[in-house]
Amino acid sequence: MLGIAYVRLPRLFHITAFRIGLGYAALFGLSAIALLGIMYWKTAGDMERQLHAVTRADMQTLAAVFDEGGLSALKNAIKERVEGDHGRAGWYLLLDSHGTRVTGNLPVLTASSGWRQVHLPANGTLSGKHEQSRTVLGEGRRLEGGAFLFVGQDASQLAEMRELWTNALLWGLGTTLLLAGIGGVLMGIAALRRVEAINHVAGAIIQGDLNQRIPLRGTNDEYDVLATHLNEMLTRIQQLMEGMRQVSSDIAHDLRTPFGRLRQTLEKARRDATTVAQYQVAVDHTIEQTDQILETFSALLRIAQIESGSRRSRFTRINLSETLEKVIDTYAPVAEDSGHILQASINPNIYVEGDRELLVQAFVNLLENALRHTQTSSHINVKLEMLGSEVCLTVADNGPGIPEKLREKVTQRFYRLETSRSTPGSGLGLSLVAAIAALHHAQLQLSDNQPGLRVTLQFKRS
Repeated sequence: MLGIAYVRLPRLFHITAFRIGLGYAALFGLSAIALLGIMYWKTAGDMERQLHAVTRADMQTLAAVFDEGGLSALKNAIKERVEGDHGRAGWYLLLDSHGTRVTGNLPVLTASSGWRQVHLPANGTLSGKHEQSRTVLGEGRRLEGGAFLFVGQDASQLAEMRELWTNALLWGLGTTLLLAGIGGVLMGIAALRRVEAINHVAGAIIQGDLNQRIPLRGTNDEYDVLATHLNEMLTRIQQLMEGMRQVSSDIAHDLRTPFGRLRQTLEKARRDATTVAQYQVAVDHTIEQTDQILETFSALLRIAQIESGSRRSRFTRINLSETLEKVIDTYAPVAEDSGHILQASINPNIYVEGDRELLVQAFVNLLENALRHTQTSSHINVKLEMLGSEVCLTVADNGPGIPEKLREKVTQRFYRLETSRSTPGSGLGLSLVAAIAALHHAQLQLSDNQPGLRVTLQFKRS
């Protein structure tokens, strides 16, 4: 109960777990009332019905005595019952037509017919002995001639049982409601703590701390499952935000150079060009540089579109074997012209779920990287095969390769090795491949081909 102090009561009523606890409290209370009511009906009810039966039978017997012998015979029969059992067998009162007491062990009562309970205080009997207070359940009846007869049975035990059941009901119901209420409060506090942990992390993220994550308790309950999914979502958001910052920084850094060269070309043309031919050369060079810049922006937009996941709606079941064979047929003459040796080993009828256009783009980028960054007469091997339940696509060359410590960086936007600065390109080729692989839930791996670079894409088989 120590942790309850910090929870404001009005807020506690808005917690689902607390309201559920109160609902269970009401349900348990109704269950307790129903259970005790049934038990009361089976015990006290049976006892009351038995008293009614005994009293009614005794009344019938005494009424028969009166019919046969009159008031005198009835008086003697009542005296025998009272004196013979000392009042333990029953309680009686006989009044004449004037309301005067004739005999019995009860004080004078109102002569009213029907069933009723009579409460006798201590010493309220006519035995002359000290008696405890009693409750008598009996029936009154008018006899012929105006006399009145009351026959009853001791109902003290019935009254005690009713009191016992009433107390049991009150205590049981009160205890049930109390425990259920305490349980509801504790459940509400526990739920509020988990929610507050999420709110705390959300507040920190709103303030700009994207490294915050929701703590897990290791219970694998619904809160841990929710926290796990939210943490994965936050990680993805953080990656996208960092990617956006990286893109902004890279654009500002890497595109400054081509824009600077473009401006220098225009300034030189304005300063030095004197003939139409010289202006034509400057314009052609400017158009070439502008096309490179536009190509870079197109690649960035394409990567952003792929990373958004919108292209997933275009996924179909495609024959990857046939698709790669067509690309190989297209690039075989290119490789031959550049002095490279392109070899392919493609197993037939391998299918995957994906976007055909994007997969072709990824494969083309891998081939062009291999052709661009390897020397003449280098070997480029392409292989498509099944490894267990996975489809494995490999593009390997025996060129200079990539140092192990830089393999993760080359998939970043605009990152280029120093040895590649002199070659055409924007540093977005492998970034685009990585984005396409992520969209297809494929694993992209760069490894050493000893010598050269081995790029592997692993897909789930369709």
